[in-house]
Amino acid sequence: MLLTTVWIGLAGALLMFAGDMLLYYTPEDFSYSPKSSAEEKINAIIDVMKRLPAKRVMAGGMIGPVAAFLYCVGFYHIVLMTNDQAHALAMAAFLLSCFGIIAGGAYHSHCAYLGLLGDNKNRDALNTVMKYFQKLPLILYAGEGIGFLLLIILIAAGKTVLPRWMFLLSPGILFLLKPVVGRLPKGIRIIVSGGWTNLISVIYYAAVLIVLCL
Repeated sequence: MLLTTVWIGLAGALLMFAGDMLLYYTPEDFSYSPKSSAEEKINAIIDVMKRLPAKRVMAGGMIGPVAAFLYCVGFYHIVLMTNDQAHALAMAAFLLSCFGIIAGGAYHSHCAYLGLLGDNKNRDALNTVMKYFQKLPLILYAGEGIGFLLLIILIAAGKTVLPRWMFLLSPGILFLLKPVVGRLPKGIRIIVSGGWTNLISVIYYAAVLIVLCL
């Protein structure tokens, strides 16, 4: 059962990453620099998406809720791999992570609107969508942020079946590398930095599978 949930979580992370690439991957890369503001980064992504086929952008957005469901199943591995003494903490980590990724699935889905409304003719509608869109990450990062912090504590404290050093490969720790991957050369940056919030889970789940199967 534990391995099954880990595999499903990995599938969710890979699917959401694929959705990222459908939404805004282009060989031309993003136009922003590492020092750009959040608004400049969003506008750079909109500039990419509005040049892509509408059906591709819609497909990328639709992946969000499906991948979020798989993520939620995958997060249950936290409960399954934690000893009974820390069950309450594990349940809290599981539920908070689910809460965050559900908002993340919605965020991913709504991202498609930015591309579909990205031309200047729809500027008023785009500005309205942007105001709503920018509130979703608050729920995403609050839920997953606390959930991932609890996961770090559980692993580092030896409350799980994983070795303590595995906390270094947990999503919460890997997320801290986002400023670093944002400085990667153009070409690879749009893949790694653009999909980093899901690649951290891909790395983590892959590491868990390796550790559990050895």
